[in-house]
Amino acid sequence: MQRETSLPSTADVGSGAVASADVQPLIAEPIEVTQLPSSGLLNLSRQQRNLLLLRPVFQLERDKMLGGDEAYRNAVQSIDTHYLALSALDLMMEATTVASGSTSSEILTHLAEIALRIKPELTAPHARRISEAVLDALDNKANNHREFSFDYFDAPSMTTRAFRFRLVRFEPDLDDVYRYRPTEEGYLVYLGMLDLSPEDAQELMEKMLELLVQRGSFKAALDIAQRARKLSLEYRQLIRDRLYQAYRAPGSVNWSRDMTGRLDLARDHVRKRQAEDARMEDAVQGSLFEASDLQTRESLVALRDTLRGAGLIRMQLVTDINVAPELFIEAQRAVFRARRPTGLPDLESQLLPQLLNLSSTTLANQANNLISALYPPSMPRIYDLNSVFALLLEQRFDDVVAEEDDGELERFVPLPDQFPQALIQQANDWLATMFARGASWRLDQLLEAAEDAGMSKTLRRCLVLILYRTFAPSESEYKTVSVRLMGESFQLDVAQGCNLEFLPKGEPDDIA
Repeated sequence: MQRETSLPSTADVGSGAVASADVQPLIAEPIEVTQLPSSGLLNLSRQQRNLLLLRPVFQLERDKMLGGDEAYRNAVQSIDTHYLALSALDLMMEATTVASGSTSSEILTHLAEIALRIKPELTAPHARRISEAVLDALDNKANNHREFSFDYFDAPSMTTRAFRFRLVRFEPDLDDVYRYRPTEEGYLVYLGMLDLSPEDAQELMEKMLELLVQRGSFKAALDIAQRARKLSLEYRQLIRDRLYQAYRAPGSVNWSRDMTGRLDLARDHVRKRQAEDARMEDAVQGSLFEASDLQTRESLVALRDTLRGAGLIRMQLVTDINVAPELFIEAQRAVFRARRPTGLPDLESQLLPQLLNLSSTTLANQANNLISALYPPSMPRIYDLNSVFALLLEQRFDDVVAEEDDGELERFVPLPDQFPQALIQQANDWLATMFARGASWRLDQLLEAAEDAGMSKTLRRCLVLILYRTFAPSESEYKTVSVRLMGESFQLDVAQGCNLEFLPKGEPDDIA
């Protein structure tokens, strides 16, 4: 599918939202309804703008019966285009975990498959046309892929203003592959108009998730966990958008102004969510251990997998945070390249957008002139006498092929286990006996008790590794004991480091 596109200017790239000068940011302030003393009217501007975000999706559903022949209209009549539009946004969000978005062919294939599953009697051409209509509606093809622009009444100024926005962006990634990705407005549409910043919405959903798990509403908890996972994707996109802008226009991005705050928010988000994820996964694992109903266990398994998937996304976010300074420095090196002074306008920010705004007829008539103007002039190279003499006097030697030597093959001998299996079993049996007493233990107390019991240094080193392993809920073999990190450290002959406290599950300290 061919389409026209306009390259973003240096002020737009990576912003995720395009707004006019009189429109405030979408995720910068809470919703407020205030009484205006001057006009006596309620200030409903933000609510109106949020409603306008869904207008392209509503128009798609309304206009689906207007185009095409009778066979197509009969085919599309029972297709829910609302569901297809949200599915397209979901696919783009998921694609940001491995790339910068989804290609048009990937989206069209995905939507066509969904349409065939909704209505199996659809033909392949009709399913393709439906998927193209959905993608064109999200990208505003009817208006040459420009921003959506809708008028609304602004009560504070008593005037009618225009609200401009995009639901998706179609831009090249670092490999010059054009991909679709949702804007901040697209995230708002998908997440049900949750008009909050990513960090606030994430914490709100985590609290809702905790309450739903405690009450046993596992299906609702699964839905909340999936939505929270989509919100965590926005952190990665915020950082990657700025880095992409720095790559395309190095001078437009300031590290202290544009990057430091975003990276600090992302680090704080990862730090808080790691402890929360461990606690939630432990709660789900405990509920799974106690559940006997098959449907409940299936919901719990799906919830556990979703939580682990969110943890994987946050690991990728940590990688993005760590490599951001290096990538930013690499992009800034372009600023120091020596360039010849020229009075020509910038190709990317001025010429190309003006060309792509022309009509197709004008572009077709001037295609040859435009293409030749975009290529730099090239002068053919000729040899001078010095180059000819240097080439003729050059002595070339035959390449010597090195002899192949595979060397000597040695049989691989695996390294022996650090601890014999019998020693590990002895350590586990001793720990199970200690935990069965129902008392609270610290890691250093257990090691001192093992030394008093006459255990060897090798056996106590094995105990250290087993005890630290229980700090991860998925690796622990003692389901009746919970582990808490203490704020003090210890030092013994076999180990030193952060101290752990082992509490029987159900104690007040464990619940807190």
